[in-house]
Amino acid sequence: MEGLNEILAFVKGDVESLEGDAASIEVKDSNRPDIWSVEGIARALRYQLGTGRTREIRVAGKSGLKIVIEKRVKPIRPFISTAIVRGLQPSEEALKGWISLQEKLDLTYGRKRKRASIGLYQADMIASPLSYSVAKPDEASFAPLGSETKLSLREIVTNHPKGTEYGDIISRFEEWPILVDGEDKILSLPPVVNSNDLGRITPSTRNILVEVTGTDTETVHSTLKIMVACLAERGGRVYSCVETYPYGSPRRVVSPNLSPTLTRLSLSRINRLLGTSLGSKDAARFAEKAGYRVQRVSGDTLHLEIPCYRIDIMHPVDVIEDIAIALDLNKLKPEWPRIWTVGDLSAETIETETLGEIMVGLGFQEVLTYVLTSTEVVSAKMQMESEKAVALLNPKMTTHTVMRNWVLPSLLEFLSRNTHVDYPQKIFEVAASIERGEDASQPVRGERKVVAVTIHAEAGFTEIRSSLDALLQNMGQSFEVKTTEHPSFLSGRCGVIVSACRDIGIVGEVSPKVLRAWGLNLPAAAFEVNVYQKTPSGV
Repeated sequence: MEGLNEILAFVKGDVESLEGDAASIEVKDSNRPDIWSVEGIARALRYQLGTGRTREIRVAGKSGLKIVIEKRVKPIRPFISTAIVRGLQPSEEALKGWISLQEKLDLTYGRKRKRASIGLYQADMIASPLSYSVAKPDEASFAPLGSETKLSLREIVTNHPKGTEYGDIISRFEEWPILVDGEDKILSLPPVVNSNDLGRITPSTRNILVEVTGTDTETVHSTLKIMVACLAERGGRVYSCVETYPYGSPRRVVSPNLSPTLTRLSLSRINRLLGTSLGSKDAARFAEKAGYRVQRVSGDTLHLEIPCYRIDIMHPVDVIEDIAIALDLNKLKPEWPRIWTVGDLSAETIETETLGEIMVGLGFQEVLTYVLTSTEVVSAKMQMESEKAVALLNPKMTTHTVMRNWVLPSLLEFLSRNTHVDYPQKIFEVAASIERGEDASQPVRGERKVVAVTIHAEAGFTEIRSSLDALLQNMGQSFEVKTTEHPSFLSGRCGVIVSACRDIGIVGEVSPKVLRAWGLNLPAAAFEVNVYQKTPSGV
């Protein structure tokens, strides 16, 4: 196991268990989908150990299969990429590995099949041309994978395990995408499930159609490259297909494109980043070990080919990292940073910690809440308008649509979820609030505040005012409280906090209407005060 771990370090892997000739391996490099399979790991290690030369995965020829995309599929799932891999002889273990890779790519790179999903089919049973079209949920039917019974598309989404898991991706549309061959046989309901006859791969399958549909063209084509590269490692020969679109550019696409990407890498940059003194031959040798094909070396520059399946490479530094791994990171000499700084706490952090210590000394418990919230929290339940709230343009959740313009609602929301805890409850938070600015020169204004709430049968203005006095006196800040009216506080039991002729907060007993809106049955008193002399630059 120790020897295997030493070898698997080249792919950032560890052996979890070893039983006989079976090893369970954990690969920790989640950025490299090309090694999420046995074939990918074997390919990477073959290069690292020098047991096989780097080779380009090529398209062997044209498959003759054509795919026609209908315009109606554009708003639903607009892109498709296909290839046929021939000459395979899969074992049961190989099939399990391919399905595992398919599921991993669908789940992660494909964003749970929303951005891209993979389908594998028996190529010999499919008649050209394929039609990537749509159908009404109740008007088309086929036997889904694992079933001999024909079901309508709606029944598949409602009753099939994959339908209940992924059906919501397409169920909001009136028509759903389907893949149909030249003999009107339905191959699949992308991205939900394949048909049981055309989409069931067995050890007797020799030729496989690989299809990827999705909403992002780059993700779709990259996913296809990863999948066919895996099959090619098993001895398969890759043949291209032609997709014809009625929209976008280009309208005619030949896939897959397995051409490598050309890049140049400076030898001096490699040595500078790694602290080495590699010559051009050594650098080229380690690049080859990392799986890159070195075209030539001219002066200080290495001309490299990045394999089509290395979709994780975004910058020359990524290539240099691979060279460092091939060189063996443990052999690189550690070096102290040439630039040093003395670490220290910022003034804001020191002040925040001081505020926390004071509040804890006053018997309050610190909580942490979210800056993102909703208008219901900051305004509706607080019996006031939300004119100054900063709204999000693309909220992902109905509970996170605005940035809070004051912090007290967050603490009341916290208390509403902890009514099972014994009373009295006394909580505080040192936190940020964000609101609209006065003009275009300052469109958004942020403040850091101390907010505290006490809730129990005897909670009132006197208690919360004494806590406020203790806090501000310990901070050395002079102030006064002037009577005011506020929709969130009880009339006659509320005051504005004034310091240096500036309103810095509010204190009072929380209105019974607000308490009922939050489902709180005991009296509560609170203050929210900005004790910072200026708005922190980080807000």
